Amino acid sequence: MNWVDVINETLSYLEKNIMTVQGPKEVAMEVHVSASYLQNSFQMITGYTIGEYIRSRRLYLAAMELIEKDVKIIYLASKYGYETPESFTKAFSRFHDATPNEIKKKNKPAKVFLPLKLKFSVKGADTVDVVIEKMPEFKVLGAAEIFGNETSFEEIPGFVYDFINKYGGELNAKDFYGISVGDCDIITDEAGRPWAKEYEGITFDERFLFLTGVDYKGGKVPEGLTVITIPETVWAKFKCRDNSAEASQEMRRYIFGEWLFEADEYDLVDEYNIERYGVPNDTGDGLHNEIWLPVRRKNLSEGRDS
Repeated sequence: MNWVDVINETLSYLEKNIMTVQGPKEVAMEVHVSASYLQNSFQMITGYTIGEYIRSRRLYLAAMELIEKDVKIIYLASKYGYETPESFTKAFSRFHDATPNEIKKKNKPAKVFLPLKLKFSVKGADTVDVVIEKMPEFKVLGAAEIFGNETSFEEIPGFVYDFINKYGGELNAKDFYGISVGDCDIITDEAGRPWAKEYEGITFDERFLFLTGVDYKGGKVPEGLTVITIPETVWAKFKCRDNSAEASQEMRRYIFGEWLFEADEYDLVDEYNIERYGVPNDTGDGLHNEIWLPVRRKNLSEGRDS
């Protein structure tokens, strides 16, 4: 997997199908990678989720039609995927900081949003501590919620802190997990069923499940909490500089914005990953967070002449 090619192919596919593409899952199938990892990498590289990029391009094209043609709002609303003229006008005005009529009459300028074209220059980060480790199956007890890709950076830290404040003492825990799960059957509930299947109706294009919790060794499960099982797997473990939310987010930007493009030996697998909060430093002088990604070693013979 060459992630430079993946992102460029994603941008090319989006532009060729900008009026019909449904979302990240469709694009991921086209470029043959996991939807959640594509979404993460695309966002770290471009600054937009795939959904934001699609909406922005369509709203720009809609403005161009208003300027160049004599078209009605109801026509544009239908063409660009909005259920009502009112919902289209609201989205259009928020994006352009001007109403459709103001753009049409040229009273205000339209916001320009041209197709992205990226050039990559990736440098190795020798100071990043990455450990590859195989771990057996383990269970986590915690609280779960559904988050959107566009707002998760802002919302998840508060969700984690609320859990720690409410349950940290009762569960006698000093370090905690944050587990993100997309369209994935490998994470199971207490009955051994795919955990994500419990959330009927959720689509994983722009959202994911998130559970924050602690190691579970058995015993009573507090009301409102759940237990999930993480299967045996090989992990790439990244150590953050400290235990702040900012450090974790900075490391995620590095992983999905650089490490993926450098990782010649390992591929990411499955649509889940883990953060570990409050891990003691090896030197005993403080705490740090970690980010764990499930990986498998590439078949390095692929592509070689036989």
